[in-house]
Amino acid sequence: MSSSESQAPSDSPSANGVETSHIRRVVKLWLVLSVIFVALTFVVVPLVNPTTASSVAGFASLTDLVFTALAVPVAIFVWVFVFYSVVVFREKAPVSGSAEDLEDGPPLDVKPRQQIWWLGITGALALTTVAWGMFGFYSQVADSPRNPLVVNVTGQEWTWTYDYPALGVQSHVLELPRGRAIQFRVTSDDVLHGFVIDALGVAMDANPGEWVAAPTVTPTKIGNFDVRCVELCGLYHTYMWSPVKVVSLSGFAAWVSANGGTPNAISAQKGTS
Repeated sequence: MSSSESQAPSDSPSANGVETSHIRRVVKLWLVLSVIFVALTFVVVPLVNPTTASSVAGFASLTDLVFTALAVPVAIFVWVFVFYSVVVFREKAPVSGSAEDLEDGPPLDVKPRQQIWWLGITGALALTTVAWGMFGFYSQVADSPRNPLVVNVTGQEWTWTYDYPALGVQSHVLELPRGRAIQFRVTSDDVLHGFVIDALGVAMDANPGEWVAAPTVTPTKIGNFDVRCVELCGLYHTYMWSPVKVVSLSGFAAWVSANGGTPNAISAQKGTS
């Protein structure tokens, strides 16, 4: 009797038992590694994310954490399945002859319920991420305060210029009051730049000859942060890092006065203290 004839059929009880044992091993290994790496996600991601100084940046950091935690088990499942298959089901070279003489393994027989589970889980994850993003965007727009302080931002090789039209102040250092809603209007004098303040959750393109308004953002933490350009805009692109100073309302009013401006419009937003 040949070796192929002596093998048990794929639908025999012994074959089903072997298949079930392999599935159990893969699932156990996947569960253990998923728990470990999800726990590491909650430790590592907050360390990697920048300091948050606004609710917008806080939601962005939370989104990074949640999406990473959801993606880790999916990635772990794929990696465990691949490496388990490579290690356990690898075909060794024959004692005599070449590797080309080896017969092909049996074709994969995917059951409909497995496909349904896979499509259902991945579909639910996709819908969850879409709903999460829509909720975050709606909250940001719906909670946008009225009468924000407008700051016109102009990028040029290789610096940023900030103009406060309501205050009559212009500066190369971005000074902002804590607790006051800010709206950035961004443009460029020459090439494409990328205006980004990670701590405030602001990221937008500075297009030549075009003004683009960002959603309103309210700084919530006093401190020193950074503006950077994320578009390769020329030889001294890396010089387009500049400081952002978030100060108290009284400190901001003193800065406006010291620069020849009129600080009357600083507290025009209702509810600002």
